[in-house]
Amino acid sequence: MMNIKSVRQMGRDALLFIFGQTISGIGDMAQLVGLSLYVYRASDNIFAVSALYAIEALSMIIFGQLGGLFADKWDRKRSLVSLQLLQALLIGLLPFFGRGVALYLLFFLFTVCTSISRVFQTAISGDLVAQEHYERFQGLYSSLRSSTVVLGPLVGSWLFTSYGTNALFSFNALSFVICAVTLMAISGCRGARPERPGAGKPGLAASWLEGYRVLMSNPSLAAVVLSMPVVMMGTGILNSVFIGISTDLWGLSDRQFGMVMAASGIGGIFGGLVYGNIHSRIQPKRLFHTGLLAKSAVLLAAAYTTNFLSVFLLLVFNSLFFSLVSSVAGVLLLRGTSSLERGRVAGIANSMAFIAMLLGSSVSGFFVLLGGYRFTIITILAFHLLCSFSFWLVGSRGILKREAAGAVITAAGN
Repeated sequence: MMNIKSVRQMGRDALLFIFGQTISGIGDMAQLVGLSLYVYRASDNIFAVSALYAIEALSMIIFGQLGGLFADKWDRKRSLVSLQLLQALLIGLLPFFGRGVALYLLFFLFTVCTSISRVFQTAISGDLVAQEHYERFQGLYSSLRSSTVVLGPLVGSWLFTSYGTNALFSFNALSFVICAVTLMAISGCRGARPERPGAGKPGLAASWLEGYRVLMSNPSLAAVVLSMPVVMMGTGILNSVFIGISTDLWGLSDRQFGMVMAASGIGGIFGGLVYGNIHSRIQPKRLFHTGLLAKSAVLLAAAYTTNFLSVFLLLVFNSLFFSLVSSVAGVLLLRGTSSLERGRVAGIANSMAFIAMLLGSSVSGFFVLLGGYRFTIITILAFHLLCSFSFWLVGSRGILKREAAGAVITAAGN
């Protein structure tokens, strides 16, 4: 059971980390309220907003895996503190220098720091809590991070209407500073990656490939990293067509749309808490499959209802079940890696998932044109089922391990 006692058992460092990341997450979500409007007003061009998010996508793809290399070579605590402070500086400069080329340059640097920080956060989290508390840590972390989806826009809306866009940037910069302070207060964190005795320093390419070798040698780890991009492709499709589904299929008003957007955060909050309480009673792989199948059933029901309350509740459960799936994936990644290579594996996982999500967004319009919104939702369900199948095929059947063994036998015969 997850209770006050079990939370305290995670330790001071883990709780400081979760608190700091939650505050930073609220700042990020608050900033989203006014960022697009600020860019549009600064440029008077709707394509400028699209270019902004294209820059963000590019930095995530390029620097996600590089961040993994850095996370396994550099002192994680000091590096993450530096990244948080640099993000605070860059976002604080936007209102003063955010015009024209300078705006895109500042935002690109900011998203580069964000991409690298996300990998460092995953890598350092396994260093801050004992293995026996990984599940409760992941459940609490997931729950509080999901709360930022609800709290962030509320704070952002209040700041924007009361004080303007600059207040949003200042608030987010302050949230990064608070996060950096909590990281500095952490005591029991591993330093830089130790070098093996008698071994020379491997090059970047060799270190990068080592991350893939570690990934492919562990069936459970490979199952998570290779199957999650499949469901994330479906998520990319859903995110892109969600407005259309809300207005054209469900017939929601603007106010109702805002409420169903909050449903994902509410479901995530409960999902993290549920995972923290049931993880010891259900095998991780079974929970992964159950979460995906339940999420699929919920989305299928949502495709054939137009009642607002039903839609709202279904989306809460959709997010709850996805939180179970992502929590299992997060714990399997922590347990399947040592501190020495966790950064590279996390970088690979984040990069692959984001590329898949971006690909899903790019093809979403095709599915809508092909068969409409219900057909698109059913297509998303197909990606859910394919994710479950690939997780079983790689993790339980060990197909990659057998293929690797076959390759070794063939090479020996030659």
